[in-house]
Amino acid sequence: MQHYAKRLQLTSTSAAHCNKCVRFNDEGPACWYPGTQYARDPITGAVKASQKLYINMRLARWHMSDCDPTKISCSGKLDEVLTPLQQVPATPDPTLLRDCKELIGRLLFLQTGTIPEISWIVSVLARYMTTAGENHMAAAKKVLRYLQSRKKIPLQWCALDNALLGIIHGYADASFADIPDTRLSSTGYIFLLN
Repeated sequence: MQHYAKRLQLTSTSAAHCNKCVRFNDEGPACWYPGTQYARDPITGAVKASQKLYINMRLARWHMSDCDPTKISCSGKLDEVLTPLQQVPATPDPTLLRDCKELIGRLLFLQTGTIPEISWIVSVLARYMTTAGENHMAAAKKVLRYLQSRKKIPLQWCALDNALLGIIHGYADASFADIPDTRLSSTGYIFLLN
């Protein structure tokens, strides 16, 4: 095993040498990784990731290709979001439950790929995957309407030569006792390097 690892390290230094050990075709830079298109700017080094095609396929699956886009994925008031979602049906419809699970799973994939701003609402919807009803499906479809407006905006990582190394920017926000039934609080934070 150690010999194999050392051999991989040695052969990974040049494509010509690698091609002697393991045959492969150089088809240029990687552009697609499941559901995500990547593009790299050769001058600045910035990398863009877009899931526009994947979003279009999800919109078509739910017959929402021509839906009216919305600027936000859910209401800014937590009571307006959480109160309807806490009303679960006594006996969930199996077809609706299956469809809701599928849609929430697709939204989870988008959230981890290129659209982190839908994380909160998708995590709330995921709590009800086994008891989902019409109101959960309506909330998930509102997220799809948001994706309709967001699909052309890629996630971008910039590589700047003139960036000050080691500068950390931190942001935090909290909402105290914002969940009415339990009076729990929610917090969020983000730290950016450079």
